Amino acid sequence: MLKIIKHQTSFILRQNMSLAIFFVLLSIVFLNFRSNVLAFQGSDIIEMYHPAKLLALSYDQVYNNMDIMLLLIQLYPILIVCPAGFTLLSEKKRKTDCVLIARIGGTQYYLGKIIAAFFATMIVFTVPFLIEFGLNCVSFPLAASGDFVDLNRYSPDYIELTSNYMFPALFHMNSYLYTFVGILFWGVTSGIIGMFTVALSGIISFRFKILLFLPVYILLNIPAYMPKITDKLPFAVNWYNYIFLFDDHVKNNVFFISFLIILFIISIVCSVIKGRGDQL
Repeated sequence: MLKIIKHQTSFILRQNMSLAIFFVLLSIVFLNFRSNVLAFQGSDIIEMYHPAKLLALSYDQVYNNMDIMLLLIQLYPILIVCPAGFTLLSEKKRKTDCVLIARIGGTQYYLGKIIAAFFATMIVFTVPFLIEFGLNCVSFPLAASGDFVDLNRYSPDYIELTSNYMFPALFHMNSYLYTFVGILFWGVTSGIIGMFTVALSGIISFRFKILLFLPVYILLNIPAYMPKITDKLPFAVNWYNYIFLFDDHVKNNVFFISFLIILFIISIVCSVIKGRGDQL
């Protein structure tokens, strides 16, 4: 199984679609980095903002320049499907899935495929932002602690805002470790959504590939379709409030983690059912 996962992950990462999405994200990262360099070059360290809060994944940018963040929010439901979502459909079209199922078995084939989709999607959506994090740490003063909300870091209001971060205890312990873990969490979330897309394509027969974008787009944007319900909840339900760094909305971590676990379980169950069905 490990060899299957390794081979499938490598295969997905070498596909043109995966490489295209990687370079799209890398372009967004460099665009944001260039914008920060031009805006803050020559700034005094006292006036400078925390390097991590300049990242494209930083929700703190909403108080400064939210163009990049809005671009990511709009593109994410589409980009997340592309690295691995079409691999199963492509192999079915070429009939290569029949050969692989005959050699390694249906269950191992489908399980290996969705787990590989998880790792491949996670890598594509993590590496560009880790690169940006490294560039920011090299280019901007690490001692800078400014925040775009322009509050004193010791003020009660600032402490209350930071307590709403996804991992508040980790942020207060070490903001750079929090950023690293937050980028990995972004990647893990993307990986789970990616594997769910592949599992769905195995269970549901999509006549046209473009229709595969629809389930994930609807899933991620359900709160927008039910404002009368979601607006009354005491916590945020939008996906980006949980995976963007430094988001200060009130959250229910159990809600979002449960959502990811459910997607993961559904993906595994769908793959096992499909695998056993194909073996018969």
